[in-house]
Amino acid sequence: MITKEQATAILLEHRLSLTAYIVTIVRSFHLAEDIFQDVCVKALMHDEPFESQPQLLKWTRVVSRNRAIDVIRARDGRYRGLTEEALETLSESWDDDREMNETHDMLADCLEELTSNNRKILRLRYFEGRSGIDVARILGRKPATVYQALTRIHSLLGRCIEMKLAMTGEQA
Repeated sequence: MITKEQATAILLEHRLSLTAYIVTIVRSFHLAEDIFQDVCVKALMHDEPFESQPQLLKWTRVVSRNRAIDVIRARDGRYRGLTEEALETLSESWDDDREMNETHDMLADCLEELTSNNRKILRLRYFEGRSGIDVARILGRKPATVYQALTRIHSLLGRCIEMKLAMTGEQA
């Protein structure tokens, strides 16, 4: 049996993965964060304790998927995202193992190494789902400047991840 304290620790440990999973459904980082928080509360208020970490994580993904679809239907009148089959495949194959968490940690570290301006561009483009033209308008820049910055940021993140993976390989 998992205690509420253990469940909290597990959910926080898998926050990035679970939020990313929700983002694939709702396509909005902020909405995904809200849904993640709602689901965490439901998990902690769940009547019966969870038997294991895998059971908790599977339950969380199912409830997250259903909540995400409900939120979109309430907002837009219907869900126009991934098919039920695609959602099921995504849920079954979502990788929560240690290696994926280490990769997420590496990406988080690399994101922290970016300038605040570069993080803002990424947030607007990918987490808020805005187009490059919208990002340029918001930042008062030319679209070409934003697209060049995104290319440079992708390159920086790629090199950073490669370097961290190489360092991990040397330690193993």
